[in-house]
Amino acid sequence: MMKHIYKSIYSYVTFLIHRLTVLINPEIEINRYFKVVFGHKANLVSPKSLIEKIYWLQLHCDTKQWTLLADKYRMREYVISKGFEDNLPKLYGMWKNPNDIDINKLPQKFVIKANNGCATVLIVKNKSHVNWPQKKREMKKWLSIPFGYSGYEPHYLSIEPCVIAEELLEQDEELNMLSPDSMIDYKFWCFNGRVECCLVAYNRKKGNLTIDLYDTNWNRLLKHLKNYKSDRYNPSVIIPRPECLDRMIEIASTLSKGQPQMRVDFYIVKNKPVVGELTMSSGYGYFTEEYYNYLGTLVDISLLPKIK
Repeated sequence: MMKHIYKSIYSYVTFLIHRLTVLINPEIEINRYFKVVFGHKANLVSPKSLIEKIYWLQLHCDTKQWTLLADKYRMREYVISKGFEDNLPKLYGMWKNPNDIDINKLPQKFVIKANNGCATVLIVKNKSHVNWPQKKREMKKWLSIPFGYSGYEPHYLSIEPCVIAEELLEQDEELNMLSPDSMIDYKFWCFNGRVECCLVAYNRKKGNLTIDLYDTNWNRLLKHLKNYKSDRYNPSVIIPRPECLDRMIEIASTLSKGQPQMRVDFYIVKNKPVVGELTMSSGYGYFTEEYYNYLGTLVDISLLPKIK
């Protein structure tokens, strides 16, 4: 019990420090992350790399639509408006207060997640085996501390927090053999409708995952991956080209049209792509700095209006 209390206090104090830092000067918080990965401060005057340009856009442009796109609940509206409702997981419910969740009305297995955070997901394979009072308290903690100050992702701060329940996706046996610990996650980097590459994340465990990188013809791009964590890569495993690759590229292209950059994440169920989320300020450190600089050349910062 005391361990959980200390952890909660630590999380809240950390949140206050990050919030104060952003209010004083967002660039301090930006460089707290950036310098650890790249060894130098971000160029926020004449940005070159993909990451520098994302930060520049957040500092200087109107990113209100990013709030809608990053919201794991409301982004469904956007995906549906583009004609891809059939490529979304089934939605079982949305609640602003986790205490309102009626577990009896949910199927035996499902996923619950917060709409405004990262790694706030509960996978339920048998609801009868879950301590629901404890899990609902955990969900309330997810929603209690605003997400977006740490690392400076301000568009998350305008998201109205809630939790949603969706169907539990299950991949085919062939893919399970490659990734028994998690579903394979296909993350497409897109630039105003141009799909450039796909980062594949699999065998996700607490604190670690395995990654690979492919172009849109499914040629491997290992030279662009940053090799500072050897346990992140398994060169002997080649992720097979998805049968629905062309469809994923079509969907990602359509969803990202009009945006300087966007990451569209998919899962595959019975050879059908399912949109997981849309990410406007992706975590970084997977690629070499040279590749981030190349991706930066694809970002048209003039697509978003500037703000004073």
